[in-house]
Amino acid sequence: MIVFLGFYKRKPGLTLEQFHKHWREIHGPLIAENPACREHMRRYVQHQIAPGVPGAQALEYDGFSEAWYESLEARAQLRLDPRFKIVTDDSPLFLDMSRTSVQMLDKQIVQIGRDYTQEWMLQKHAQ
Repeated sequence: MIVFLGFYKRKPGLTLEQFHKHWREIHGPLIAENPACREHMRRYVQHQIAPGVPGAQALEYDGFSEAWYESLEARAQLRLDPRFKIVTDDSPLFLDMSRTSVQMLDKQIVQIGRDYTQEWMLQKHAQ
């Protein structure tokens, strides 16, 4: 399983509330309801940063996402799929694209709690 983490800063001129609302109510559903995303992506999670949490260091980003794929090829296929264009066209409407950062993880190591990754993947393949 390959996991891409995207780190996002809001487009200048948007409040944090406007950014989170667009991401949650417009961009998220564009991904969730997109046939290309459903075909190539295995999981998508938004993490909306809450500012001013006591004891937590402030991040330079307003949010980050997890996008899970079975392989690098699956991600590449999604990026080339014309049905995905609606998602990429929406991104500059609320993201500061010059400050977007994407990192790839190829392995999760669970230190506390149960690692449900394999069980989850078996269930997905059985459907």
